[in-house]
Amino acid sequence: MKGGGGVMVDILVAALIVSAAAHVGVMIWAEPKVMTHVAPGIGRIARRAPMTARREEPAEEPVKLEIVQDLPAQKEAPEVDDEAIAVPAPDAVLPIPEDALPAPTSMEAPEILDRLRPDADAPVIPVAPIMDASETTEAIAAMPVEFSSPAAAVDVGGAVASGPAIAEVSAPAFEPPPPEPEFMDEPIADAVEKMSSKTDEAKESDQSEYKPVDEVMPEVDEQVVEREKEAVHDLLDIESAVDMSTAVDVSTVKFSANDGYTYFKATIVPKDRLPSVPKDVVILIDASGSIGDDRLKSCRKAAREILRSCTNTGDRFNLVAFRDRFSYAFTSWQECNADSFKDGDKWLSKLAAHGRTDVFATIASVLTLPRDPARPLIALVVTDGDANTGVKGTAEILSKFSALNDGLVSVYMYGVKGSANRELIDVLTRGNRGESFVYGGWRWNAGSGIEALSERFRDPVVTDLRIIFPVTSSAEAYPSLLKNIYRGNTVDIVGRIAGNPEDVSFSVRGLAGSVPYEGYFTLPLSSAKSDDSLPGLWQQEREIDQKLH
Repeated sequence: MKGGGGVMVDILVAALIVSAAAHVGVMIWAEPKVMTHVAPGIGRIARRAPMTARREEPAEEPVKLEIVQDLPAQKEAPEVDDEAIAVPAPDAVLPIPEDALPAPTSMEAPEILDRLRPDADAPVIPVAPIMDASETTEAIAAMPVEFSSPAAAVDVGGAVASGPAIAEVSAPAFEPPPPEPEFMDEPIADAVEKMSSKTDEAKESDQSEYKPVDEVMPEVDEQVVEREKEAVHDLLDIESAVDMSTAVDVSTVKFSANDGYTYFKATIVPKDRLPSVPKDVVILIDASGSIGDDRLKSCRKAAREILRSCTNTGDRFNLVAFRDRFSYAFTSWQECNADSFKDGDKWLSKLAAHGRTDVFATIASVLTLPRDPARPLIALVVTDGDANTGVKGTAEILSKFSALNDGLVSVYMYGVKGSANRELIDVLTRGNRGESFVYGGWRWNAGSGIEALSERFRDPVVTDLRIIFPVTSSAEAYPSLLKNIYRGNTVDIVGRIAGNPEDVSFSVRGLAGSVPYEGYFTLPLSSAKSDDSLPGLWQQEREIDQKLH
């Protein structure tokens, strides 16, 4: 029989066992309710460096943009059927429509012009009645001949007259010839003049009907580039333009500084539910050794995604890889459909990072793509901005490309790392109708911000904008080339004008496909809200413009 101390020990041990069992039971029952689970990868996300991007905060309350249902873009041609299209055999003879054949023309007038009017100032000799060969030879031989321009010997009626060339033929001092033969419907001079005028009209018609080339050119042809610019200007200069005020609203803020100038910012806002126009998009991916395999893999994945997310019905695309040289995935624009996307995916999957980077040659290569004046061409350049071959100087790259491009292609640039050449990326895009974004996170997620940037140019509504101030205006405004107007985005113009005027006026031109828009706006400055950041913003835009020239 145990003593009192032994019983107490047994009771204490039993109590400890019961208490421990109770605690264990409570923990098992309460664990799902009080424990906090850490999702896989949270630690990595917490350590991830934040994405950085240059952003300009609006000086006034931004325009509230409602999310609207996507609108299909206008199409210039029906969609391609998935079924195979019959292609004629290589040796098949296709019928040629009659209206495609050139109209027959008589060469008699030009031949007579060559003989009797070697230059525009030479007189035209009326045609005498038909004579036999001997009379013709004697009559011509009696004519005094003067030579004034170099040429080979001329055979006249069997006699060879050696000398520089026939420039002027003096009429003989005999009676004027009788009227022209009855078989001629009109005088020779009139016929030649009419023929010449028809030729001039044909030339003007051919020049006015610009047709872009079908395939990517092997190198930049500056004559073709200039012709493409002229084609865009020709569309803009059409007199029957639609009123721009039906497509956009314009607001302004101002600031009267102590330097004798009034600074202003005009903001162009597209009106709701404007239809987007078909566009051409080219994605240029830096595949040089400096970008690295991890960043390239992430950018390839992003390129596949934005082909499907930032394109609309009727859009076209192409892909480019660049190192010290550039290579296109396709020799011509590709329609946005399932088959072409798969072909693009295959091409992207073969890219590997190696070699050096020629930034200027790559950016300039966008000008080898055919530009349809009725379709905006947008280039998205994904790069670290490190130019280590070719034209290396940032200032030289900026000035050369901007002068050559002159707004023909809108350039958007995405920097894949925080140490990217920000001056090149920011200045080049802002001077060429575009925007930029620099990613500062982990290298294996380097392409994660590309889709957000591509959304900025997804839906163009009015493109190729030009701002024109009156000749009498002292306004100085930037940027010189305005961005395209995209649905959901705004366009800013920052300027200054001498004194303290009541208002500021300017006109804006642009294109919606092949339809020209033009509007004249007068913005009241006296009643505009004040924004003291405008002098600094104007100076910043001015410095960017100076770096481009």
